[in-house]
Amino acid sequence: MPTLEEAKTSVIDLAKKFGWGTKKEHVATKIYYAMIELGEAGDAWKHRGDKEWLKRELNVTSEEELAKHITEEFIDTIFYCLNGIYCLNPNIDVDQEFEKKRKINLQRGRTYVGDNE
Repeated sequence: MPTLEEAKTSVIDLAKKFGWGTKKEHVATKIYYAMIELGEAGDAWKHRGDKEWLKRELNVTSEEELAKHITEEFIDTIFYCLNGIYCLNPNIDVDQEFEKKRKINLQRGRTYVGDNE
């Protein structure tokens, strides 16, 4: 399984191949597209009880297909986030930053309303 840093390299290879943008001026687009992908995941989740809508709009006919669809949208979001990080600064070590942020969250020990529902 790739590390986040390896995944970033893989995404940037795709970005360069398909011209997705790898410069600082592309950061806003990456943020926007990541938000769209999360919105698509949220829309699918919002309609999870409407089998007709899921079939008509997403061609989803089972809970397993819905889970796979939402997972794909999450992965698309990660692609855009990794691409955006590269656009900010290609030398940022995503693994190191992830671990640093994980430790910060661990020290906070914070839980928000709804997290445990």
